Amino acid sequence: MKPTTVDLKKSQHGAATLVVVLVLTMIMAVVSITTARTGIMEQKMTGNDLRAREAQEAAEAGLEYGIAWASKNYIMGDVLTCTTANEQDCPVHSPVSGFSTSETYSYTLIFTKVTVTICSDPTYITESNCVNNGKTWESTLLVRVQSTSQGNADINISAKAETFIKQDSFDLFGSGTTMPPPWVVAGCIQSPKGNPDIYVLGSSSISIISGSSNSLSSCLPAGNLTITEWDDTNGNGIKDDTESGAVVSPFANSIGNFNCNGATNCSWDYAFNLPLAEAKQLATTAGHVYDDTTSIPCGASSSPSIYLINDVNPQNSGDITGGCSSDNLDGVDDATIGVPHEPILLIVPASAGCPKFNGGITIYGIIYYESTTACASNGWGGATVYGSVIWEGDVDRPNSNPEFIEVDYGSGDTLNNSFHTTINDAARLPGTWKDF
Repeated sequence: MKPTTVDLKKSQHGAATLVVVLVLTMIMAVVSITTARTGIMEQKMTGNDLRAREAQEAAEAGLEYGIAWASKNYIMGDVLTCTTANEQDCPVHSPVSGFSTSETYSYTLIFTKVTVTICSDPTYITESNCVNNGKTWESTLLVRVQSTSQGNADINISAKAETFIKQDSFDLFGSGTTMPPPWVVAGCIQSPKGNPDIYVLGSSSISIISGSSNSLSSCLPAGNLTITEWDDTNGNGIKDDTESGAVVSPFANSIGNFNCNGATNCSWDYAFNLPLAEAKQLATTAGHVYDDTTSIPCGASSSPSIYLINDVNPQNSGDITGGCSSDNLDGVDDATIGVPHEPILLIVPASAGCPKFNGGITIYGIIYYESTTACASNGWGGATVYGSVIWEGDVDRPNSNPEFIEVDYGSGDTLNNSFHTTINDAARLPGTWKDF
């Protein structure tokens, strides 16, 4: 039988087709992989874009929250950084949740005080437009509010936004007003006994001023009172032994008067812009009310630095609490009320009479006695005051060896800031928003 033979050239049809199929398969695989990778990349890009948008929105949310908080709260210090909730003097805020991704974002708020020159009407941005429209081009204190958000799951996702605001305070002191003299008396004083001293910052400074219509020579007798110059050469707000100068002579050069005309709260209105009733209410609202069952804090616990003293008893060093000696500031111990450059205002209402502040106490700020009669027979103890004491009536002779020291806490807004006055509102400055 003849063997069967196969012609391979004739039987191997379709090889080219196979090659084409394989090439097409490879192309389709590459296209599929590329498409998948592109899809994944697009998903990542979309996700990143969503998270970036959410982070920016979280930063904007933080910025709006910070502005709202600053419209009602005084900012302590030149820089206030708030990273978590419930920090001292900081707004309480919670993380922000994204709507699209359900991611959460925390934000940090930074408030920075900056002095710049702008128009009194912030509508006008340039000096020429400001002046040409009858406004004032002036230096003013602004606050830069910065909000930085960060993803809680991915810290690499972050965004920042900022703007400048101007806080509107209630103005305890009027524009251009400076600290009152060491003694402000609506009536007159008896001849000072003991050895009280008043230290002034210059030979032309007024040490005692009266609202009485009586002649100054009879109303403000020198007695044993000594007026001496001093110069705060090291700027620490404390009179050091080497900073005392010459005795002011004659005594009449350092006394002055203002016109009361029998007005109620005459001494208060001379020194302050804010009505007395409003100052009392602000102190009450802040919880700054102290009586014979409580103790005066050695330092300002919160804004505003206004306190009501409803205690008819003499104030001794043991009536002050707070442990301020731990602050390690010169001139500050546990018998100190207020601190240098951060003074306080103590208001003694008429109902409390005229309690003395005895020796061993140092006060940085102003003490105001509302009573028009109580201090005529109960003057002053031996406390040292960096600032001013203000009486609404006649004053009995100071006892012991007290010191009354003139200080300069600036004027206007600067002076208000020193007393941590409450804020009424905060306005954005046009053209200062930035999202980096």
